[in-house]
Amino acid sequence: MALLAGSPIPLPAHPISLTTTLVDVRDETVQVHFSMMVEDLILYYRMQTDEHLRFPRELLERQARRHTAFVLRHLHLRDRDGNRLAGDLVEIDPSELPEEGVHIDDLMAYWIHYRFEFTFAERPDFLTVAQDFGGEEPVVPAEMQVRVFHHGVLMDTAVLSHGTAHTVPLDWEAGWERAREEVEAARERLRERREETLGITSYSAVYSFLYITEDEVRHELLVPLLTLETWLPLEREDPRIMTVAEQRAARGAIEAFVRQESRVRVDGEDLQPVLERLQFFGPEIRDFAQDAPERDVSVYNARVGLIRSYPVRQAPRQLSFAWYYFDERMPRLRSLVYPFDEGVEETIVTPYSPVFTWEAEALRPRAPLIELPPPDPARTVGLPLVSLLALGLAVLVGGIGWRRGPGAARRWCAVAALALLATAAVARNTGRVEVAAPADRTMVPDAAGAELIFSGLHANLYRAFDYREEEHVYDTLARSVAGPLLETVYLQVLRGLRMEEQGGAVSRIREVALEEAEIRPVAGRGGRWPAFSAEAAWTVTGTVEHWGHVHTRTNRYEAGFMVEGREEGWRITDFDPRIEERVGMQISLRR
Repeated sequence: MALLAGSPIPLPAHPISLTTTLVDVRDETVQVHFSMMVEDLILYYRMQTDEHLRFPRELLERQARRHTAFVLRHLHLRDRDGNRLAGDLVEIDPSELPEEGVHIDDLMAYWIHYRFEFTFAERPDFLTVAQDFGGEEPVVPAEMQVRVFHHGVLMDTAVLSHGTAHTVPLDWEAGWERAREEVEAARERLRERREETLGITSYSAVYSFLYITEDEVRHELLVPLLTLETWLPLEREDPRIMTVAEQRAARGAIEAFVRQESRVRVDGEDLQPVLERLQFFGPEIRDFAQDAPERDVSVYNARVGLIRSYPVRQAPRQLSFAWYYFDERMPRLRSLVYPFDEGVEETIVTPYSPVFTWEAEALRPRAPLIELPPPDPARTVGLPLVSLLALGLAVLVGGIGWRRGPGAARRWCAVAALALLATAAVARNTGRVEVAAPADRTMVPDAAGAELIFSGLHANLYRAFDYREEEHVYDTLARSVAGPLLETVYLQVLRGLRMEEQGGAVSRIREVALEEAEIRPVAGRGGRWPAFSAEAAWTVTGTVEHWGHVHTRTNRYEAGFMVEGREEGWRITDFDPRIEERVGMQISLRR
């Protein structure tokens, strides 16, 4: 069937709006260069060709001017709080259009270019770009390629489908206008920005992290709020803002959704997750580096973070992780996997291959406790208590009789004394009492031996916290600390390992360095068992890992200890903490 001249024609065979947008942030304005194919005008407006199946240039220019209001209405630039920047048309450039018009077969060969200028009262520290071409329910799918520049230096790129947003942090102190002329300086500053953003560089991407440790498998998911709302509708009154109350109300539904769409299996057993954290983050990257307080968030640059832990009884040997939900915005899920301290792996799951499997190369037994030499009890002397008492009485009675002089009294005293002596002789093995030898010095180790014992006890004390379950920590701690002191030491060490800025997460101990230990023997403290005191100073370095980056903290301590031998071995029996101070803090990417 031939097309009649002047009749409306059907939509072209490329049923999607494809546009490109260059956004350049300057000192006082944002310059936006927006380009669209001629095809877009045909998609959005009912137009007619001439008898040569061409769209007249004059008609295309008229519709392009008409399209200006459409672009300004559906192209969004917003600040960190979701406030929209006002924009105006500067110029339209239709110079690519041929004078004879554009043939129906060439609609994708010619472009129309716009330049808009958006203004701001204060320099924005974040800029969000979004598009919803066609309104809430567009007839024509739309995809916009975005490149964001700051003073001419490329900051980021993204491809935005309908309703999605992309946020870029702006560094006004970087001197981009100078760096543009110094290419290497610009590259170095961009590398620095990646470190500063902890590797979480895209505000429109879904990030997934899978940690495998001796005590748990932990899955952390970071999802743009706008993306999450395509998975799971969330109620909010203001289309721009999600309030704290609305965030709290949505927690249960979000956690249930993620639980339904994912699965973790370790060594043949399906594990149930424990929700450790569910937070709504704003654009500030420091929100990820600390436990940020709750606050209202702009839906255009907010992200939702979930941390779910799967406790295990021993280091996993085999693991499978499954993710089942996919859509147009997330056709695949890319995850970074961190097995123990062995670096990082990357895995991608798709609707056709939704399960990732991992297997340990070898068993990972826990580091054993340091073995200590057993304490030597003091040598003892057995004293015949009954014999000594009888002997003493014999001396006393004999002395009395001697003073009485000759006569019956002396004779009776002599008889009594002899009887008592006989009793002492007969009872020499009865009622014996063991007492420490007064001159024995072999029970207390020398300085080198005592320091070796203390350093082992001190190391084992912290090694107990390699476990995560309180019962296991206490059981291991009891091999270094005397019973009455267990709770005190447990709470003191645990307090030092908590990172309050990370929501109270307990850091994993990486190094315990004993700087000094002054040993002093203590006579008589342990009865028949040896004892010594130690004045010690040491540092503890621990880490907490979240969202692909590592928080490393080093604390320094000074304390006094009392160490005593027992039947079951050496034990710390007294603990007097003196000084606790932070001497180092670092945040870095996990590599």
